Amino acid sequence: MARQLDPLVRGQQIGDLQILDHLLAFNEQAEVIGSRIQAVRRIGKEVVFELERADHPEDDWLLAVHLRMTGRLIHESGRLAEGRGERHLRAVLELKRGRVLFYDMRRFGTFRLYRTLADALPAGQEPLDRSFTATRLNSLIKGSNTAVKVWLLRQDRICGIGNIYASEILHDCGIDPFRPAVSLNEPELNSLVSSTKKILRKAIRHCGTTFSDFQNANGEVGGYQRFLRVYQHAGEGCHSCGTEILRAVQAQRSTFWCPACQR
Repeated sequence: MARQLDPLVRGQQIGDLQILDHLLAFNEQAEVIGSRIQAVRRIGKEVVFELERADHPEDDWLLAVHLRMTGRLIHESGRLAEGRGERHLRAVLELKRGRVLFYDMRRFGTFRLYRTLADALPAGQEPLDRSFTATRLNSLIKGSNTAVKVWLLRQDRICGIGNIYASEILHDCGIDPFRPAVSLNEPELNSLVSSTKKILRKAIRHCGTTFSDFQNANGEVGGYQRFLRVYQHAGEGCHSCGTEILRAVQAQRSTFWCPACQR
């Protein structure tokens, strides 16, 4: 989403920011209006608009949008798309050319304004960064006996991995989701790092996974669901070995795995 928005809004001045839902609890519109968008990128699980203000040229202000479960940032060059209307519309970022609309059916998404890049950086390790290695992963685990699938969802350890991709990553590298994180040996840590980067990069290329409500910046659904190997495939044969894929609940989230491939 950030990669799609960037060329559409880069260099444009923000003419207005309308907050249409009080649950957003954002009251810093005056600080944002008049700013010029330098770039759009992802930091952790947030889509971040890098802002430049004429009265604060030395400051790196960032408007961060956390989509949570059902948030969408849609770029419109003209009027609202036919059929989309105002339903679930929570905020509008008016630009010189077009606007960015924030929709959120479940209303869990957030807007935040950071004054420095350091304030915006998440606590967890960025999984697509070069610094994410087997050595780094081993140091993050620090003797944790938590099941590795549950551990992967800890945003204070590794940021950005969601429930769908945790199951897919572990299937890709053949690791049992119920194994304690601390039990992984060096080859397995290397495989886990490699599979994490592989799965996340492929998901980004295909604009994410859509089961019900995700849309990209152009209002199109993601396509990665066509490549899922275990998630929501319980009862079906594993693509690798044919063994029946199982489902269980870990930390109140669904886990899907192949008992033959993942040990």
